[in-house]
Amino acid sequence: MLDFMLSIFSAILGLNMRDHHDIPFALPLLFFIFLGFIITITVLHFIGNENEEESK
Repeated sequence: MLDFMLSIFSAILGLNMRDHHDIPFALPLLFFIFLGFIITITVLHFIGNENEEESK
């Protein structure tokens, strides 16, 4: 799974993500921001669905 994610990010960013010398300093922070955004959207989506079900 990790190799799959690294290959996707390598293709998008044009960097060799397996080589630690090729990764910029702030790139892990960008990954955590992206991951946090996806998790937040997912949680908010399910909270919204629960509120709609309770009102019916």
